Amino acid sequence: MHAHLPFVRHPEHARFFEENWLFEAIAETYLPLVQAMRRLLEKGVPGTLNLSVSPPLIEMLSDENLMDKFSEHLNRQLDLIEKEVEKNRGTELESVSQFYRGRQHTLIDTWENRIHHDLLGEFLALEKAGKLNLLTCVGTHPFLPAYQSDPDSIRMQLDVTVRCFERVFGRRPKGVWLPECGYFTGLDKYLAEFGIQYFFLETHGVLLANPTPKYGVFTPLRTKQGLYCMGREQKSSMEVWSRRTGYPGHPEYREFFKDISKERPRDYLGEYFFSGDTPIDSGFKYHRITGSENKEIYRPWNAMRLASDHAHLFVVNRETTISELLVNMDGNKACMLCPYDAELFGHWWFEGPLFLEAMLERGAMSNVIEFAGADDVMMSSADPEAHEPAFSSWGEGGFGSVWINGETDQYYPQSYRLRAMIQHLKSVQDRMDPSLKSFRLLTRYVKQMERELMLFQSSDWAFMIHNHSAEDYAKRRLDNHYANGHALFAEACKSILKNSDKPAASSVLPALENANNIFSWL
Repeated sequence: MHAHLPFVRHPEHARFFEENWLFEAIAETYLPLVQAMRRLLEKGVPGTLNLSVSPPLIEMLSDENLMDKFSEHLNRQLDLIEKEVEKNRGTELESVSQFYRGRQHTLIDTWENRIHHDLLGEFLALEKAGKLNLLTCVGTHPFLPAYQSDPDSIRMQLDVTVRCFERVFGRRPKGVWLPECGYFTGLDKYLAEFGIQYFFLETHGVLLANPTPKYGVFTPLRTKQGLYCMGREQKSSMEVWSRRTGYPGHPEYREFFKDISKERPRDYLGEYFFSGDTPIDSGFKYHRITGSENKEIYRPWNAMRLASDHAHLFVVNRETTISELLVNMDGNKACMLCPYDAELFGHWWFEGPLFLEAMLERGAMSNVIEFAGADDVMMSSADPEAHEPAFSSWGEGGFGSVWINGETDQYYPQSYRLRAMIQHLKSVQDRMDPSLKSFRLLTRYVKQMERELMLFQSSDWAFMIHNHSAEDYAKRRLDNHYANGHALFAEACKSILKNSDKPAASSVLPALENANNIFSWL
């Protein structure tokens, strides 16, 4: 599972619409996942899930301002659901609202009393207990094939990848989830420079490898740089991801798009659940999918039972595939990679964490398969022949068109301009006497320009523009980071000329260091 969100942090606002993306993911995906893993641990159920935690998410989960806001978010939700319980007494919605109230109390208890606002620490504890295998993603989630001719940017992103993970989890990451599973020929050389041992690819990245792998996606491949990779197994993906036949689309599951924030008056909801005139999802939804406009009332217990049934079906289908493979595997172990966005489980598919819990319970009874940590299996069962994976991504179309197209291609030259300005300042600094007043200040300017560049390079903005989802916010972020880079460069040049050791009173530097403080330890 790949846990990632773009870095969104606005301390200048008590409430900011896009920060809700993080709050939804914590409340609906990460905390329920922790609860499920703890229940499995208490029951002694074996099996490991692989969890990629991206550097932007690590930085946000480490941010005191955002975590304080999330605590308030949970309590605001509780206040609203208490009102709903009173409102729905004696109606068909009573049992569902009481279900949400009980669930909210357990979420608050887990957050406040059990993990003490420290999700990253809990992830690490679950790894030590054998329930999670932690890996990470590259930097701010850039679509790396777009930067093939800018190796300095690739190395900068990989440098913060390793350092960010090590600072939080106490060890260097062995594996990375490539952003958007984007791979180009030669990328493994850069990964090897930073000690990365394995990565994941879309199916055709492996199937089109040179030479053609003997067992397709069912064994890891060793690249010519000595790294290991695996490609996505399509049947397991279709069972979950498919819009037509995937499990989350079953009519019994909770309907994502009917939140009470769009059904209750503003004075009832309160201003917390509004951004301007736009309602912000509360997380409370009373209907199941049911396949029609007239949605029927959600039945939590039926949906939970169905999630368990689907988990059993998922495991049986994997057992069938592996059993058929082993006949022709010449003694090799068959491996199967089933990769998903973590936020699918809980946020988009409300019952998803229960599916994962039941999946591991059913898998524990299997004599054919086990759910294993990638750290343990990627190198032990790989094809011994060296391969060159193919250029690929898991985006629509399988290559680069989601991120590089007529709507986004203007931004890549801007990235190169920012990089050139940074390189110019570094070359000036290399020739400076470190004892000069302006030397330390120039270092601050360079580091903040690097933060702005890395945030600019996030693939999330191009994805939003392509999908026309939060498109205005994405364009604003790109424009702002680009403008910030120019403003910082101009100020840095003036500070060198004046041999100044402090930014001017009108400087943008202190405000940007506070607001866009990702990797503040640079």
